[in-house]
Amino acid sequence: MITEPKTLLATLPDQRWFGHKDNALAGIELVDEVLLSDGPPALVIAIVAVDFEGEVVYYQLPLLVQEDGSARDATEEPDRLGILGELMARGDSVKGNSGIFHFGGPGLDPLAEPPGRSSVRIMGAEQSNTSVVFDENVILKFFRRLSVGVNPDLELNRLLTSEGFDHVPAQVGEMTYEGPIDGDEITMDLGIAQQFLTDGVDAWEDIGRRLRTFYDQVDAADASEDQRFLTEERAGDLLEQIGELGDVIASMHVTLSRDEVEPDLAPVPMEADDVSGLRERIESALTDTSRVAGLRHAIRERLRVLEEIDEAGAKTRVHGDLHLGQVMITPRGWMVLDLEGEPLRSLEERRAKQSPLKDVAGMLRSFNYAAVAALFDRAEPASEGWKRLEPWADQWESLARERFLNGYLTKAHEGRFLPDDKEALVSLLSAFEIEKALYELAYEESHRPEWVRIPEHGIRRALEDR
Repeated sequence: MITEPKTLLATLPDQRWFGHKDNALAGIELVDEVLLSDGPPALVIAIVAVDFEGEVVYYQLPLLVQEDGSARDATEEPDRLGILGELMARGDSVKGNSGIFHFGGPGLDPLAEPPGRSSVRIMGAEQSNTSVVFDENVILKFFRRLSVGVNPDLELNRLLTSEGFDHVPAQVGEMTYEGPIDGDEITMDLGIAQQFLTDGVDAWEDIGRRLRTFYDQVDAADASEDQRFLTEERAGDLLEQIGELGDVIASMHVTLSRDEVEPDLAPVPMEADDVSGLRERIESALTDTSRVAGLRHAIRERLRVLEEIDEAGAKTRVHGDLHLGQVMITPRGWMVLDLEGEPLRSLEERRAKQSPLKDVAGMLRSFNYAAVAALFDRAEPASEGWKRLEPWADQWESLARERFLNGYLTKAHEGRFLPDDKEALVSLLSAFEIEKALYELAYEESHRPEWVRIPEHGIRRALEDR
């Protein structure tokens, strides 16, 4: 054993990617480790099992280990991680204490200089994983929290890349593990390497900037009856891009639903139990908040409409956590990132087939957040400035929704996953939006009370859409 696991207990809760900061740590055990370079200090990748008083969670730790067994995160010295580019390019497998760590590079040229020879740096904005950029052209994402089985980020990006889907960064490498845990031979995905987008901009940040500019163009002389025309004129380029985003997301769903690509991806009918499960989740969320007490009757009336749906479409593999922070704008068009699903959900939940309308609802809710977040930067709530700009924010959001849905629905018919009946489609989409907004409401009540108006507004809008 190179690593002394107990020395890690004190430092784990301080790590940004550690997802159990509020849980009591009962213990930690080393599952396996692999020595990648001697050092000193030695570069080691460790898989540990952290015990939270009965719940065991696996984590991956790239470590720099001293001779006494004490360790610190290897990301503190990024250059030491350059060896990972070489291992992937060569397609090496390295024996650990009990299992094997595999490094693959299907998109790397083994005869060319491997990634990481010129520069290695750490991306600093992530919450649940850690990404390393090699030579500004390859990015390797370490999955920090691990699950036994296939990680959907690697699984779906590998498939989309092999199918020539141009709107994800091409998957070029991977890290996996196979070995024994509790007497069973298991596999775990440890990381995915993709083309690094040097010319892309984060859509959330870019759209926020463009919306602030749009609000700054509002003039007191603007007539309310010209609001739609002026919004289209002043934000036309952005709205056109949002229509293209709808097309891209639909194309992704169509690709992920083609059973000739992968039989396991074949769409399955969305059954009555799936619809009733959606209703039950919304009902449960309603009981947890009093913020929308005045809307409960209208929400329950909307839920009753779901009972009348005869055919709810199909379930497919989806992104699972889609919003503007998960897409980038590049000169080559939109790029979709992070197909991992919601990180704190179980692997089974993240790989489960779901209605693609869940992804659509997530993006629609993100337009609402973008419009109001930019408004917060320009005016105080309830101020005269707010009252003057809020109708323009609503108008922009309405047009963004319209353009996105037009782009999405025009392409999505190539798949077999949406309800044929328009009323059923609208009812299901509004239900998914309400579910998402109730989740957001609970979060904002706990973390940003001044933002609760955003999901409240979203629920009202979803109830109006018929």
